[in-house]
Amino acid sequence: MRQSASALFLLIIFVLALTLVMGCTNQSVIPPTTPTPPLTMPTAPQVTEVAPTLTAAPGPVQTVPDFESINIGVSRNSISENPTIITTFNGGLGLGMVEHMDVTVIRSDGVEETGSVANPTTGAQVTLLGTTTTDHVIVYVTMTSGQQYTIIDNYYPFPGGKGNNGV
Repeated sequence: MRQSASALFLLIIFVLALTLVMGCTNQSVIPPTTPTPPLTMPTAPQVTEVAPTLTAAPGPVQTVPDFESINIGVSRNSISENPTIITTFNGGLGLGMVEHMDVTVIRSDGVEETGSVANPTTGAQVTLLGTTTTDHVIVYVTMTSGQQYTIIDNYYPFPGGKGNNGV
């Protein structure tokens, strides 16, 4: 029994020594260093103020075939703290043929707002924020046939606004 304990002890010493030797001969890989670029102080960005301008002239609108005819209205509220633009789907012969009504407002300050109504019913509305000057409103409808029409593409001034930017 003493002989087997000695053999076991020698086997453990041998395994430990072998593990130590294998660990010492394994070379570590040191990743190459990349040179650090010199630090430079950032310069202040050049800011140029641009006066807001209206987008290009309104584009053409398309005539929807009589059997798909629809009526859409655009109105502005007159509260200057909340100058919203309300687009209302008023129905028509094509009432059940409209899959989407998409509204884009390009405000006089350059910000673009969008909204959409899927399968609009009579009275469905999209309300977007405008400005207290003149804003560009574009309304598209997509029919169940896949055809898309530009129904409205026009400027809408704020009622009693500060100015209409010459439009």
